[in-house]
Amino acid sequence: MADAGSFVLAEVMLWLMYIAIAATLVVTAVSAIRPLLIAPQRNAGNRGWLVIGLTVVLLLVTYFLGSDQPLNINGAVYRDAFWLKVTDMLLLSVLILIVIAVGFVCFGASGLSRKFRLKIKH
Repeated sequence: MADAGSFVLAEVMLWLMYIAIAATLVVTAVSAIRPLLIAPQRNAGNRGWLVIGLTVVLLLVTYFLGSDQPLNINGAVYRDAFWLKVTDMLLLSVLILIVIAVGFVCFGASGLSRKFRLKIKH
């Protein structure tokens, strides 16, 4: 049987999660908008819009690929198709973005990026 302290801790953890989500959304918005505001000085504005556009496309594609089949978890059945698809969307998007990030890190660490940069300059 759960004691009263575990419920208080659950409430604190929920609020910490709300704060973390809000902070993540703010940092994401600033990170997406800031380069677009300073892009005219660097002539890189199109790259920022491309990243935002591809992220939106990725989220839409993974939303439509997500399953809406009901889940039975710990005796509770979850049937809300929208939230089931959103959960799949977020999980699939995160996994795809992690694979892309690892690919770019490997590309940068391999030295190929310096070779491409030298070829472009000459």
